[in-house]
Amino acid sequence: MKLKNYQEDLVLYVADIVIKDRPDIETDEELLHDVAAYTLNRLPPRYIMSERGFTRLAADHWVDSDNDDGLAGLVEVLILVNKAIDIVKSRRKGSRPGKAAGGKREEELPDVHKYWHNLPYLIGRILDRKSKKPVLEASVRVSIDGRLAEPAEPGWLNPYSTNAGTRGFFSFLPKPVRSRSKNKTFTLGLRIEHRDYQPVSLERKIDTVGELTTYQFIRSDQILNLDDTYLVPS
Repeated sequence: MKLKNYQEDLVLYVADIVIKDRPDIETDEELLHDVAAYTLNRLPPRYIMSERGFTRLAADHWVDSDNDDGLAGLVEVLILVNKAIDIVKSRRKGSRPGKAAGGKREEELPDVHKYWHNLPYLIGRILDRKSKKPVLEASVRVSIDGRLAEPAEPGWLNPYSTNAGTRGFFSFLPKPVRSRSKNKTFTLGLRIEHRDYQPVSLERKIDTVGELTTYQFIRSDQILNLDDTYLVPS
């Protein structure tokens, strides 16, 4: 295995997702590399001896820190990537403003009678109460107002099964909700089940302010860091 800066995996992965999910950007490999280079030049290197997936990188950032520095590091990457895109885009000539039909949908037209309520990106962890070790193969079901939450994109699984690769972490990005109300309060529900543990049900209120457009990328100002959930053996 070769020694490598694992920030490269994280930055390339995040940059690829953000570029594809921004309707004002036309995706191409050169843009991706320019954005990654800008971002990496502004982040401290972290070296490993193998490649890892983004979720595992997220878990490493979180677990290896004594507080919320891990999550803050991910938010820093998101902010830097979006800043890099804007800077690289402004330097390129002839940039096209949107995407062709079949890509991500264009910004919604203003409608004073209906609003989009963009729900936060959720991330949490399931642990054994006694050992404090990650619980694997726990089923995590996310609901909004009592109904199974729809994902913003097909890749977000609901229910989700925790695994060794993510070190007991789960995450989910709910689909935005359309409403005539400007202000809404949603009830976020979590149902956690495992064959060897007692089931757990949690609820949390989320207040949102309606907007005139949806967001199809993770926003650094809308990340909900859920407390660790500890399971008791049945």
